[in-house]
Formats: sequence, structure tokens, C-alpha cells
Amino acid sequence: MGAIKGFTVKLRALLHRSAAERDLDDEIRFHIELETEKNIAAGMRPSEARRRALVAFGGVERHKEEHRDVRGVRWLGEIRADIRYTLRGLRRGPALAAAAIITLALGVGANTAIFSAVNAVILRPLPFPSPDRLVMLWEENAEKGWYENVAAPANYLDWREQVAAFKDVAAYNGFPGRATLTGHGHPHLLTVTRVTGNFFSVLGVHAQLGRTLRDAETWDTGSPVAVISDRLWRQNLGGDPGVVGRTIQLDGRAVQVVGVMPPSFAFPQSEIDAWLSTAWDPAARTQPSFRRAHWLRVVARLRPGISLDRANAELQTVVHRLQRDYPETNKVMGAGMTPLHRFLVGDTRLPLLVLMGAVALLLLIACANVGNLLLVRAAGREREAALRLALGAGRGRLVRQAITESLVLSALGGAAGLVLGWWGTHMLVALQLPAGMLPVRDVRVSWSVLGYVLAITTASGLLFGIAPAFWSGRRVPVEVLKEGGRSGSEGRRVRRWGDGLVVGEVALALMLTLGAGLLVRSYWQLQHVDPGFDPNGVLAVSLELPSTRFDTDDKTVAFYQELLQRLRALPGVSEAAAVLQPPLTGTAWTSDFAVAGWPAGEYGTEVAHQVVTPGYFHAMRVALRNGRVFSDADRKGTAPVVIINDVLARKYFRGQNPVGQRITFDKVPDSASTWYTIVGVVESEHQTALAIGPQIEVFAPFAQDGNNQTAMTLMLRTDADPASLAPSARRVIGAMDPDLVVTPLPMTAVLSKSLARPRFLTTLLLVFAAVGLTLAVVGVYGVMAQLARRRLREMGIRIALGARGAQVQWLVVRHGLRLVGAGVVIGTVVSLGATRALAALLYQVAPTDPATYVGVVGVLVATAVVATWVPAAAVSRADPAGVLRGE
Repeated sequence: MGAIKGFTVKLRALLHRSAAERDLDDEIRFHIELETEKNIAAGMRPSEARRRALVAFGGVERHKEEHRDVRGVRWLGEIRADIRYTLRGLRRGPALAAAAIITLALGVGANTAIFSAVNAVILRPLPFPSPDRLVMLWEENAEKGWYENVAAPANYLDWREQVAAFKDVAAYNGFPGRATLTGHGHPHLLTVTRVTGNFFSVLGVHAQLGRTLRDAETWDTGSPVAVISDRLWRQNLGGDPGVVGRTIQLDGRAVQVVGVMPPSFAFPQSEIDAWLSTAWDPAARTQPSFRRAHWLRVVARLRPGISLDRANAELQTVVHRLQRDYPETNKVMGAGMTPLHRFLVGDTRLPLLVLMGAVALLLLIACANVGNLLLVRAAGREREAALRLALGAGRGRLVRQAITESLVLSALGGAAGLVLGWWGTHMLVALQLPAGMLPVRDVRVSWSVLGYVLAITTASGLLFGIAPAFWSGRRVPVEVLKEGGRSGSEGRRVRRWGDGLVVGEVALALMLTLGAGLLVRSYWQLQHVDPGFDPNGVLAVSLELPSTRFDTDDKTVAFYQELLQRLRALPGVSEAAAVLQPPLTGTAWTSDFAVAGWPAGEYGTEVAHQVVTPGYFHAMRVALRNGRVFSDADRKGTAPVVIINDVLARKYFRGQNPVGQRITFDKVPDSASTWYTIVGVVESEHQTALAIGPQIEVFAPFAQDGNNQTAMTLMLRTDADPASLAPSARRVIGAMDPDLVVTPLPMTAVLSKSLARPRFLTTLLLVFAAVGLTLAVVGVYGVMAQLARRRLREMGIRIALGARGAQVQWLVVRHGLRLVGAGVVIGTVVSLGATRALAALLYQVAPTDPATYVGVVGVLVATAVVATWVPAAAVSRADPAGVLRGE
């Protein structure tokens, strides 16, 4: 009971400090007054009686302190006093306070913004029930170089039916498509994907209006249905709550809306406007193409209590069974699984972690800088600290006061940094970020981010407060008071602390700048890669013809031929052609192939297919290496022909002339195989990205082998600004079909978009490196300025004894160069290992690239020399007489 009462008293003292203090004052006053009355009763005068009572009590303040110790709240009062003392000191030195707060704000702000992105993408769990039970299933094929590849529909169905460890398995199209929405104002081009009927139930999500798809709708029911996004519902359908059950026109086909998803649902991509059912034909299940074509992403939910290893073991059993049962398609086809969250993060993880490492280095540089500022402040108040020690203050109290000062500074800097970070987070979301860089919409300053900011702010305050705290607590009062106020009184210990912080700053800045330098060099290399075509003066116009009206090759070919003829007649258009998949945007599809005359069983794999109209190679300035290009004579009913790129020619026709040879796109040719004659070899375009070399590729003429390709991209070349062609192209296309959505984009923009990710990462890291380098140089300057000030008397004597200004100046510069040299050596050694983490982000640049290392070290040393030369030059101009009179 007594313990509970004691705890209650302490809790009241903590929560109601003023009331507790009043109670203590009343109690002390009662005791003194009672003793005074006793003395008066003994015959003393009132004044003497009160004096004797105070003497007998033994000191009011001492008893107060003892009582506070018993209550356990004395430390709280001391902290409050230390905070008030710190704030008064900051008001007296606003320049130092502002410098420290701004420096910390930069470091904390950068960390807040980047950690918000890392938290949203990497750390935050998926917004689905039991997300740890969701896995992505994928296929692999060593022969084709596949890993974590899309799956074949028939294989997906077998996994679903035969792996007991899965509660259920769903699939969606790994290549989202486009559909034109009509009947609601102007035509709108939507991003759509097809999903199996159990897609939403496997994820565990529900519609905000209506329902999601049903399992039976995986197969063709005769009534096309779709679930739409909240964005489509609000922006294009007016947010009508009665939309469920109604039909919308997608590519001219009536599709019934059965549900509207919540605004938070954005899977598999945030851009998806509608989820359509796969609506497969049940007869397709047994067709070879259903197991040969690979285009599905597969998501499975594990049964409760089933481990990932057990599920994978069961999956491998089924995989081996399929290899045995379907050797033609599955002989070397493997499969595996990855936790869904890890799979979705994918290659976004490394860039974000690199940025996180960069801002961590920036914060450490900021801490070192503030630590130096506080060292200077502690050295300036050295005599005050010595007097307090001599008068009985404890060293622990001085250390605690120094730590409190650093924590207050870090709190102010952290608050300012949080504001900067909040602004930076909004800037990250608002920027046109590269595709996949932030694969989530909800990037915000959440509670976890606030916890992170609190943690790094506290850690920073302790980190940069260590040096001045130790300095304040370890000085001997007698030595300090003997030294008086003479220059050099700070001693060698503070100089060593300051020098150590400078060395650390330089090393950290070098690491950060080296990382940025490597990315800059890599980006420069990418900018000078020949894409295989000339993007200047070309406008790319994407079109998607509705398959309901353009349901035959003849209709599609006739439309594009007439359209291209009209576009060529436009003023300023020198060439007009069409292509299935524009360069630098990926490949349409790939296949195996064989060449006539090859030995039985010999074949090639993963050749990319492209479809173009005559004039494409001229329009894109793709050089013809051998043979001829397509002409209007290459149409349906004539001998099948193709053109190959020079990568394919060099790899599979070395020492031969491929022109005139025949090729088929079957792994094992038979009587049903179609043979194509190679009529030309062209320069290789980069299909996916400049950082990825050209893939082997074949081109087919659109009029001959269009396969009803309704989605094509027009390529219009002009000598003027290609964007100026967009209005004219819209008018021509609109005159032919007013329901088509026209999407024009200069090819220079396509090229720039392919460089967006390395450019964004390089720019951001370069900004962080510039800030870090600036802080490091400022730190070098600050230490050298203090060194020059401490040695001012020495310099004055040297000059008075005949030393030249340059000699005096060199003493300071030499000391600075020693520190910079030590930092460069340490930073270089650490960077040799650390920069290897950037290897996957670099293009034709080694993580230990000598040119980058030499260049960055040169820049750092040059700026550091300037930072040491300025204070050294000032001290070398000192007037000896004035200095010695001052001493």
C-alpha cells in the first residue's frame, strides 16, 4: 500500500509540478512558523525568533532539493532549466543557431522525403488481407533466358487444380491493353487488363459499388462484363451510383459494368481503368497455343499454415509432371514463386535504397558540421564551464547540459526538416516520375515516417553532441583559469575533435560525390548510345482501331493505307509510315525460329517480331545494310518475305549472306510451317531501352502479315517541329473516323522517356552530393578559420621575425590539406567497396571507374584548397604590432 501511495505522490509531482511546489512551500513555511512561535514563547523577539527558526531548519533550498530527490523529479527541473539556458544561448548567438538548424533541416528533410517513398514502396505491407500469404507464380526457361517470366494459360490452370497448398490461384494479363470508351463525350483511351473471375477474391478485396467478377466469368458466358476503377467512374461516368448494371461502349462493344472498385485499389498498376473478364473459350483449353503462348501473371494465396517452402515443393512436383506430359512445350519449362510484395517492388528497390543511403550520408555530414559548430561554441564558453566546475558543479551536469543543447538544436532542425520533407514528399508525388519509380499512389508523411524522423533527429542530436559534451566535461578548471583568455587556450583536445570531424565530413562527402559521379558518367554514356534510328523530326501517333468494326485484315490494311496516303499529302510531311511497336517501347512478341538448311533439331530462340508498312525504314532513317526494303508489292497473296536486323545476321548468319535464305518461326519445322524469304538486312534499333542492347528481330510487311493488327503507331517525319503536325494529323484521322483517340508524341520525347529513370536518379543523387560537398567544404573552412584564429599570435610573431606571408599562409593550408588527404584516403577505401552496390544501375561504367575517382577527388581537393586558403590568406595579412598589442 505504501508503494502505491509513493508512486501516486511521484506521479502527481510529475503531472502537477506547480501544485506540488506550492504544497512544498506551504509545508516548509508551516514548519518555520511553528518553530518561530515556539521561540517567541521562549521570550525571543520576533525577528530573532524567525532567524533562529531558519537556522534550525537548515536551509530552505537544500531541503527543497532533498525533497525533490525523494519525489524523483529533480531531474525534470534540471532539464527544464537546461532547455531555458540553451534557448537563451541560441538567442544570444542567432547566427550559429540558424546555421545549425538550416544544416540539420537539409539533412532531415531529404531523409524524410526519401524515407516516405521507401516506406510506401518497400516497408508498407500490401493493402490486402493477410498479404504475407500472397505469392507471385512465374515461369523460367534457361534455353530462352527467361526468369520470373509470364506464364501460359494452360499451365496456370494446371497449377490451380493440382497444387493443394494453394487456397486459390488467379491470373491477369501481364501486358495491359488499351480500349476506347465512347458514348460519354469525347472518346477516351482507357488502360484495361483482363483477369480471371477469381482475381478479386484471391486478393481479398471487394467493390465499393456492385460486385467483383465471378469465377465462372473466367470463361466466355456470352455477356462481356467489367469492373471499373473509381477514377473512371468519377471522371468519365459522372460518379453515377446507378452505373452498376449498365453497359458502356469499349472499342465499339457493349460491356456491362458489374462493380466499381474503391479509390485505394490500384492493382496490378495504378493506371488501370477497367478489369475485364478473360472470357476464354472452353475449347481453347486443349489447344497447343494455350500452353505455348505466355502472357499471364499468376497470383496465388497459400492455405493457412502452409509454408512457402512446402508450397514450392508441391509446385515443383506439378512442374515435373507437366514437363513429362507436355514435352513439346514444357520440356525445359520451370516455375517458381516469390512473395507478392517482393515481386511488385522488383527493380524499384535498388534505386530507392541507393537514394536512402545517399540521404543518410548527407545527414551524417550535416551532423559533423553541427558538431564542429558546437565545438567552437563550447571552446568559446570554456572559461565559464571552468568557473562552474570550480564552484562545485558536477561534470555530469555539464555533459548533460551540452547534450541538452544538441538535442534542442536537433529538435528545431528536425521540425524544420519535417516541413521540408513534407514539401519534398509532395514534390516527389507531383513530379512526372519515371515509370515504375514509385509504383504506388499513396506516398505521404505517415506515423511511421514521423517515428523515423523522431528517431533520426534524436540520434543526430546525440551524435553531434558527443564531441562538445566530452569537451565540456573533461577540462581541468585550474588549467583553464591559468591560461586565462590567451589565444590557444582551447588546447589540443578540441583541435583533435574538430580535425576528426573534418576528416569524417570529407570522407562522407567523397563517398556521396563518387556515387553521383558514377551515375553522371553512366548517364553520359547512355546519352551517346546510337538508338539505331533518327528520332529528330518524327512525330509518333498511336491509334487503336475498334476490333468490332475492323474485324478483318482487309479492312484494317485498307484503313491504314488510305490514312497514310492522306497524311503524306499534309504540308511539311516528308515521310509517313506505321509500325506495330515503336522502338524503345518494348517488343510485341517473340518466338523460336529455324532456317532452311540447318541440321535437324537446330533452332534459334527469342526473336522479336515487328510489323511495318513500306517507308518505315526511310521515315526512321534506319540504314539498309543489305538487300532491299519493303514495297507496296509485298502484300497478301505474294510470297512471304521478312527483313532481319544486323544483330540477327551477325549472330546466326556469320560468314553468309542471309538475303535470299528462308526462315520459319517454328521450333521444329513441318509440312504446315510457313517459310519466309529474307529480302533485306537493316541496322538494329534498340527495342526496349538504350541500356539494353538490340535484340534479334525480324520485320514483316503489314499488308502481307498484319494478323489483324488494329493497334499501330504512325511515324510522320518533317523538317519542322514534329509537334506542329499534331493538329493536322488529328483532323485527318478524325475525318476518317471521329471515334478514334489520337495520341501524338515526338520520338525525341520517347527517347527522353527511355532515359527518364537514370536521369531522375542521377539528378537527385547529384543534388544530394552537391549539398553534401558544400557542407563539407563549409566544415573545412570553419575549422581552418578557427585554427587561423588560434594561431594568430604565433603568426604575428613569425611575421615580426621576418617570415613571409606565403610561408605563414602555407602553415594553415598544409594543416588543412593533411585533413583533406586523410578524409580522401578513408573515403576512397570505403567507396571501393560501397560503390559496388551501384553496379546494376551503371551502363558501361565500372563501380571503381578510375576516371570518375580521379575527377571527383580532384574537385573535392580543389574546393577544399580554396576553403583552407581563404582563412590562411587572412591570417597571413595580420599586422604583427596589432596582434602583439592585443595579446
